Amino acid sequence: MVLTSLTFLAFCIIALMIFFVVPKKVQWFVLLGSSIFFLFYKNLHISTVVQALIILIPTYVLGIQIEKNLETKKAKIFLILGIVIILGQLIYLKYTNLFASLVNHFCQLTNINFAFEFSYKNSLIGISYYSLIMIGYLTDIYRKTCKAQRNPLKCALFMSYFPILTSGPFIRYEDIEKDLYGEHKLKYDSLCRGLVRILWGVFKILVISQRLGMFVDTVYLDIATYNGCFTILAMLFFTLQLYTNFSGSIDIIMGISEIIGISLPENFTSPFFSKTITEFWRNWHITLGAWLKDYIFYPLQKSNFMQSLTKKCKNKFGKKVGKKIPMYLSMLIMWILIGAWHEGALKFIIGSGILQFIFILFEDLLSPIAEKVNKKLGINSETFSYKLYQVIRTYLLFSLSMVFFRAPSIMAALRIIHSMFIFNPWVLLDNTSIYTAGLDIYDFRVLIISLVALFVVDGLARKGDVREKLFKQNIVFRWSMLYILIFSILIFGCYGVGYDPAAFIYRNF
Repeated sequence: MVLTSLTFLAFCIIALMIFFVVPKKVQWFVLLGSSIFFLFYKNLHISTVVQALIILIPTYVLGIQIEKNLETKKAKIFLILGIVIILGQLIYLKYTNLFASLVNHFCQLTNINFAFEFSYKNSLIGISYYSLIMIGYLTDIYRKTCKAQRNPLKCALFMSYFPILTSGPFIRYEDIEKDLYGEHKLKYDSLCRGLVRILWGVFKILVISQRLGMFVDTVYLDIATYNGCFTILAMLFFTLQLYTNFSGSIDIIMGISEIIGISLPENFTSPFFSKTITEFWRNWHITLGAWLKDYIFYPLQKSNFMQSLTKKCKNKFGKKVGKKIPMYLSMLIMWILIGAWHEGALKFIIGSGILQFIFILFEDLLSPIAEKVNKKLGINSETFSYKLYQVIRTYLLFSLSMVFFRAPSIMAALRIIHSMFIFNPWVLLDNTSIYTAGLDIYDFRVLIISLVALFVVDGLARKGDVREKLFKQNIVFRWSMLYILIFSILIFGCYGVGYDPAAFIYRNF
C-alpha cells in the first residue's frame, strides 16, 4: 500500500475515524488491527505470517525472561538468543541472495561447476526496520532502560505500528510506550499540523521526487547516449530524488502520527546545509545513525577487544594516535553495517558504507592541515563564501557515493562515473538534447521552482518549526500558502498513468 495512493488515503481516513470513535481504552487495539491489515494487505500468505511470528513470539517471550533474570547470567544468554533469532531471519531473508551471488562468482572465476540457487524471497515489508527495533527493545530491557511488555498484543503493536513500516523512523520502546497505548482525543491543532506535514510530504514525492526520477532513470538506463553533463546532472538529481522521496515519506508518517497523538523522532534536519559529511549524517537518517551508535559503536568501543587494542596502540603509536585507531576500526564496522542494512548487495556496502567512512576519516585526518593552510593563506573560514564552498563540497561527495546506491551494480556505477569525464559543457544549453532526457521545458520549470521552495523551507526549518511560523501568520497569507501547496500537488504532481509506486526507494529496506 503506497503512501501517496488513494487506497492508503482511504485506509487512513477509515482507521482514524474508528480510532477516535471507539472507547479510548481500546484505541491501541484499533492501531493493532490497522497495522495487521497494512502489513498483510495483498500479501496474506502463510510465509508472511510465519516471518512475523518468528520475530514476535521469541521477542515477547525472551523480553520477559530477560527482565526476570536481570540479576543472573541467564539474562545475557536470553538477550544473545533473541538477537541470534532476529538476525538469523533477517540474514536468511535479506542476505542469502548476496551470499549466493558471491559463491557463484567465485565458482565462475575458479571454473568450478557449481551454481547456488536461492529462490525464496522476503515477502514482509519493513523487515529491516522492525528487526533492529526489536533488537533494541531486548537490549534496552537488558540495560534496564525499559520494562518488558507483558501483553503480547501490545508487543505486536510496538513491532508493527503501520506508519513506520515503509520508511521508519526507528523508534525506542521507552520513548513511544505512553503514546502508543495511551488515550487520545482528536485535537484541532494536531489535526491541522498533521495535515500540513502530510501535504508537504506528498508535494516532495509527487511534484519533486517523481520528476527527478524521470530524468535519472532515462540517463542511467542509457549512459551511452546520455553521458558527460547528463550523468553529472543525473548524479546530482538522484541525491535530491532520494532525499525528497525518503523525507517525503517520513513527513507523511510523522503527520499521521501527529494526528493520532503519537510523537515520533525526527529523521531529517535540513541535511543539504551541512558543511561536512560528518555533519551531513547527523542530519540524514538520524534515527538509524543513533541506533547504530547506541547498539553497535559504543558497545564495540567498550568491548574487551577494543580496550585491549587501545592500550596496545597507545603504547606503540602514542596516546593521541593510539586512541583513534580503535575508534576508526569501530567506525568502519559501523559503516559497513549501515551499507549492509540498506540491502544485501556490495554496491550498498560501498556507496552507503565504506565511502562514507573514507570521507569522514579524511575529514578528521585533514582538518588540522586545512586549518593551517587557511591560516597561512589568510582564508577566513567563517565567511559565507567559504561555508558555501563547504556545503557544495559535501553535497558533491555524497552525490558521488550515491552513484553506487542508484546503479544496478558496482561495475555499472564505475562506468557511470567514467562517463562523467566525456564532458561537453554546451550540451545542457542545447534545447534539442537536454529536453530529451525524460523532462521537457515545462517539467524543468516546475522542478526548479519546486526545488527553490524546498530549500527555502529547509533553510527556515534550521531556525525553528516552519508550521509554527506559518500558523502565526494572518489568515489570508496562511490559507494562500496552503492552497498553493494543495493545487501544486493536484496540478503538477506526477501520478496516474506512468506513476511508479515502486519508486518508494526505502520501501523494501
